[in-house]
Parts: sequence; structure tokens; C-alpha cells
Amino acid sequence: MCEKTVTEVLSQLDGVLNVSVNLATEKAVVTYNQRMIDLADMKKAIEDAGYQYLGVEGAEDLAAKAREKDLGAKRHRIYVGFLVGIPLMVLMYVHPFLSMELVSYVSLVVSTPAFLYISFPIFRAGYHALRNRSLTMDVMYSMGIGVAFGASVLGTFEVVLTREFMFYETAVLLAAFLMLGRYLEAKAKGRTSDAIKKLAGLQVKHALIIRDGKEVEVAIEDVRVDDVLLVKPGGKIPVDGLVVQGESYVDESMVTGEPLPVMKNQGSIVIGGTLNTNSVLHVKATKIGKDTLLAQIIRLVEEAQGSRPAVQRIADTAVSYFIPVVLTIALVS
Repeated sequence: MCEKTVTEVLSQLDGVLNVSVNLATEKAVVTYNQRMIDLADMKKAIEDAGYQYLGVEGAEDLAAKAREKDLGAKRHRIYVGFLVGIPLMVLMYVHPFLSMELVSYVSLVVSTPAFLYISFPIFRAGYHALRNRSLTMDVMYSMGIGVAFGASVLGTFEVVLTREFMFYETAVLLAAFLMLGRYLEAKAKGRTSDAIKKLAGLQVKHALIIRDGKEVEVAIEDVRVDDVLLVKPGGKIPVDGLVVQGESYVDESMVTGEPLPVMKNQGSIVIGGTLNTNSVLHVKATKIGKDTLLAQIIRLVEEAQGSRPAVQRIADTAVSYFIPVVLTIALVS
């Protein structure tokens, strides 16, 4: 449903031609007309749908920081939920010296701030889903814990319901369990991108270029085809290229799996991300950026992670009926 929601809000924008969302890598590939729409419009659409926009491809550091911040916030909510919910559960069932009226008021005062703190992200996501006319699981979660807490408040003040309808601990603990599920899901999604992160870690951030007979250090984005790069012993080769001067052994195991270093001399082809071991090489850049072999390997791994097997198409169809059916059964009941 997350993939479907983001895909739909982006697809509805004027100028967007095609959208492909990958939940595992948390990326969206968008084909669009730059004269009709820009990234600011896409950012607004994504955030209005209740999701967080982290920038264009290449902002992995920002994404990692956001993920750690999100995991930390979820952990705090889980701790609060169980620290408050378990004592409330004990109080509800073991209160020999307290009246039910006093228990209800104590539960209301103790549970309200904890419940609002834990469940705020769930209610916010449910609100955004309804705004976009989408029945996501967040809508069901919000109804479940909202009804449990609302019924408890009505029971406390004996409005329609009596104090037999006390579910404060249920509302708090259920919200905590939902947050625990999301925490585990976020951790799992973080692990699925480990392979890509390791491959991306092979990419060089800076390169030494020979210009006017001098060595100049530049960002890898500033390297152009036909630039001559200087690769010192122990340094990584920044881009795919051709050796124009020098002779050295290059360790290509991280890309090709070949265990032994390979001799490279004038005319030899070298791969970006591999390690120069013992001598200086002058390399003429032939492929840069997304055209390098390493970048293509990363792209293929991402595409493999985002591939949709037949069973997922069945699940996508089923989930679109699942929530309306459950809500209908609940309403009839």
C-alpha cells in the first residue's frame, strides 16, 4: 500500500510520465517533463501523502541519518508504551484496595500522555491516507486503538458506556506493539540495502587530475571523459579508464572476484573502485558517473531488489480488497 500510495500521488502530477517505487531501497524512479514540473512539486506531493522526501539519488548520508533518527524515535515510543502499559494492565486486574472509579481516573491520567505520544505517527499517517482517499493499514490501526481509548474515556465518565468498558492498557500496549512492528520492519529494510551500501562504498569521492603538468584534486563529479588521472600506490582507481603511462598490479577482487592482482600497463583497461597496489598509474578516463561498471552493478542489484514476482502482484490485488472488507465486517458487526 505504501508503494501504491506514493506511485499514485506522483503519477497524478502533470508532467510525470512514469513512476516506479521500490520499498526495499526506499527509492522512486520518476520520468517527467522538466518544463511542466520540478522536484519541489514532487516533494510536496510525497510529504502531503504522509511520507518523507530525502532528496535525489546520491543523498545516502542524509537517508542514513534520517533512518537512524526514525529508529531512535520508534525505540523511545516502544519503551514508553511498555513501561506505562504493563503497570496499567496490572492495575486493571489487581486493585483490591481501590474502587473501579478511582482506577478509571488514575488510568485516564497516566495513559493519556503516553497514548498520544506513542500513537501520534499512526494517526498522522492515517489522516494523510484518508486525505488521499486511500484505505491503508494506518487507517485500520488508527480506528482500532482510537476506539479502544475512546471507549475507555466514555466508560470513565459513564457516557453511554459503563466502567466495564475500560481498555486504557489495551490501547497503549497495542500502539506499542504496532510501533515495535514498524521498528523491526525499518531495521529489516535497512539490512536489505547493505549490499548496495558496500558496493557504493567502493566508489571514490575524489580524484587526482593532471592539468597543465600539475596534480589537482577534484570531486569525482568534476571528472570528465578523456581527463588523465594520477593513481598512486594504495589508492583506488576513480573511474573506468585506459592506462596511458605506468605499470602496476591492480587488485580487482572487489569487483570481479579475481583473488590475485592483475598486471596493468600501457593500453590496459582498468575498472573504477579497484585498488592500485604497488606503483603509480596514469589513467585516461573513458567512462564516468553512471556509465562505469561499478555504477551499473549497483543499478542491477537495485533492480533485482525491486523486481516484482507474480505472487506480489496477487498480494497487491488482495490488499486493495482486504481493508474495505474488514471495515465492512466491523460496521455490520
